[in-house]
Amino acid sequence: MLAFLPSPILFILNMTIISLSTILCSLPIMFFALIRIILPFKVVIHFISYINQICYDIWVYTNAFILKLTNKVIWDIEGISIPKVKGSCMIISNHISWLDIIILCHTFRGKIPVTKYFLKQNLIYIPFLGLACVGLGMPFLKRYSKAKLLKNPKLKNKDFETTIKACKRLIDERSTLVNFCEGTRFTVEKAKKANSKYENLMPPRAGSFALALSEIGNQLDCIFNVTLAYPQNPKKAMIAMLCGRLKQVYTRVDYLERDSSLIGDYLKDKEFKRNFVNRLREIWDEKDAILNRYLKKDKSDATIKQDNLDDK
Repeated sequence: MLAFLPSPILFILNMTIISLSTILCSLPIMFFALIRIILPFKVVIHFISYINQICYDIWVYTNAFILKLTNKVIWDIEGISIPKVKGSCMIISNHISWLDIIILCHTFRGKIPVTKYFLKQNLIYIPFLGLACVGLGMPFLKRYSKAKLLKNPKLKNKDFETTIKACKRLIDERSTLVNFCEGTRFTVEKAKKANSKYENLMPPRAGSFALALSEIGNQLDCIFNVTLAYPQNPKKAMIAMLCGRLKQVYTRVDYLERDSSLIGDYLKDKEFKRNFVNRLREIWDEKDAILNRYLKKDKSDATIKQDNLDDK
């Protein structure tokens, strides 16, 4: 509706609405997180979870309104029809941009409980948002360099302990655990540095996903496998959205079937660990093939449209 406005105006408008929405939704979450510490009773915790879900839904639908208000987005949606999830579930996805969080929430809006993400430790310092994530019980993981891990191997177990704790809370309180298995956003430069064999993806990291499945895999309603792309805004998609210039969003949602290759003892069973890593790589092979087919098709369609315009 307002996509015709100049980008600077749309940027200010979007940033203002998103910031206000985030602050207003974060305040009650932070307040009730303190109440939870003071009164850690089941009745209180269930009530707080209910309030958190309301705040989350308000934030999600506000972002959906912004997308519709300031961007002319072509939505290419493939895969399953998303069911209403009654209990807890998990989502794994590739990671391109900060926009992924808004797009995932938009795609699953009204269908899943409040989302929780594996976040980098330094994100806790983002004003309001960081404390709200703490209040929602999101797991914060600290990445250590190989040099530090060699000096102190015990550091590796800290992230494992954080993951296990977050997973137990996931079952106690109806939630959706989102795992960007690549551990970082995809860029061509990062992919080359990581020697990625994929054209559109970073290599997946198995640890947190494997531990989550070993702890609660059999207690989840379902696991969704999501593939994302922004064909016309492959770089800085979040900035494009804020400026009202997000053109196209591709989302594919599939179920990830649970079997013996996905649920087992990742820390102690070496054979299972090897099989799990290979299975996750197969999932990423399929995801990369899907993106290759779609992106090549999109380029072909764009060329045909341009040829038709030239003919006219």
